[in-house]
Amino acid sequence: MTDIEQRLIEAARNGEWLECAAPDNVVRAELIRKLLLGHHGQLDPRGICLEGARIEGVLDLDRVNASVALYFVDCTIDEPIKVRNASLPDLGLHGGLCAGLNADGVRVDGSLTLRGGLRIAVDTKGGAIRLLDAHVTGDLIVRDVEISNTAGTALHMNGIRVDGNIFLREKVRITGHGGDGAVDLVGGHIGETLEFDDVEVSNSTGTAVWADRLRVAGRLFLLGQTRLSGGGGNAVISLSGACVDGGIDSGREVVLEAKAASAPVLSLEGMTAGGSVSLPPSLACTARGRRWECTNKGLVRLDDFGYTSLGPEWDWRRWLHLIRCHTPAYHASAYQRLAAVERAAGHDGTVRRILMAQQTDLRRRSPASLGGWMTRRFHWMWGVLAGYGYRARRTAAALLLVLTIAGALGWWAGQVPTRPGHLAAERVASAAAAAGIPCSTVELIGLGLDRGLPLATTGMRSKCDLDTTTRRGGAFTYAIWATQFLVWGLATLALAGYTNLVRKPG
Repeated sequence: MTDIEQRLIEAARNGEWLECAAPDNVVRAELIRKLLLGHHGQLDPRGICLEGARIEGVLDLDRVNASVALYFVDCTIDEPIKVRNASLPDLGLHGGLCAGLNADGVRVDGSLTLRGGLRIAVDTKGGAIRLLDAHVTGDLIVRDVEISNTAGTALHMNGIRVDGNIFLREKVRITGHGGDGAVDLVGGHIGETLEFDDVEVSNSTGTAVWADRLRVAGRLFLLGQTRLSGGGGNAVISLSGACVDGGIDSGREVVLEAKAASAPVLSLEGMTAGGSVSLPPSLACTARGRRWECTNKGLVRLDDFGYTSLGPEWDWRRWLHLIRCHTPAYHASAYQRLAAVERAAGHDGTVRRILMAQQTDLRRRSPASLGGWMTRRFHWMWGVLAGYGYRARRTAAALLLVLTIAGALGWWAGQVPTRPGHLAAERVASAAAAAGIPCSTVELIGLGLDRGLPLATTGMRSKCDLDTTTRRGGAFTYAIWATQFLVWGLATLALAGYTNLVRKPG
């Protein structure tokens, strides 16, 4: 046993921090295992704290049930640490170089910390840091570290359970490779919050953060100068089927970048957020109004995404722009959820605008679902003249306009001559001597309304009518028939709007 190893045993018994320097800084991994197993006597509850050492050999702590914590500070660990299905009060890797950590199934009864300039670089499909099905009763803290894996996931935490928080903060740089994501949190459970703050996560061939079916009891924070980038056809961040009880907060400087133009930057399919939701501003431009195109092509999947309220910087206008300009395809649930949130807030006027935008997007991006050409034309007219049933006043105004046109046509016909002594509209002859007598202005307007109204009549045609035996009289007849057709259509739309027959999701 070397001098440095003897000093480590004494320090562990006394709860002291052992600092060492090259060349007398090599500690056998086997000694650390034996210390934790109690082969060198009882250790101080403060645990093993080793700084500046080089760990020789493989530190195999698989299934070790340790009663004291383990901390490495600025150490060089040439072989991956094995802590599978082990139990430790605390585990910390602070600074230095490490060849990886395989801690599947580990239980840490305090906090697991990776910080202080720690550098981990590997080339393995298994993951640089593996915490599959691990359980941390405190916090998982990743701060000021660089983790890279050129062959697989960098931070592999599938199925992890953290009773406290997961913090990724302050100069965290994570690089992964492949379809499982640079950071894998699939099926995990976080008892409090998940926070990304000043974090860079990149994966040139897949997802940056894969967190499908993740459960977060608190809020999800994307803060600071966080930049997440992904490649391939996968989303940069995937939260499909996840549940974030506290909602989502995002900072102004957060950037999500998809290398492939067709890939979404964020997938929230089937996700539920219990609180307010504010997404990164970079996802969508600040365009307002009725624009259906946007120069910012970042795509977001919102199919069946449920939330209860909007964040302060994401009002309904911005959400509506996101839905219609930044989703890969039309999906009714995105509009219906936004409408439900605004309806719960008592904004009925906003709800109508959202649902009208939904119908327009249905015709624009999913025309086949409406039927044939005639159905699509009727749908368009329905929107223009009736606001898809949500603008009954517009229908009434259009109906009044058409009836005015009908009356105007009747008056105009009384001013147009057809042959000497006769007009396109003139008094009905009760005797041959009455032929060619002009109608009064009231009679002419009544004639137009009589012919324009589909069911009701004014009785004016018994006194004044169109001369259909002439070309000009026939032309006016055709024109008034066209207005009658419009009146029928508008009346149908008005009835459908008032009876809610057309108010259903597309």
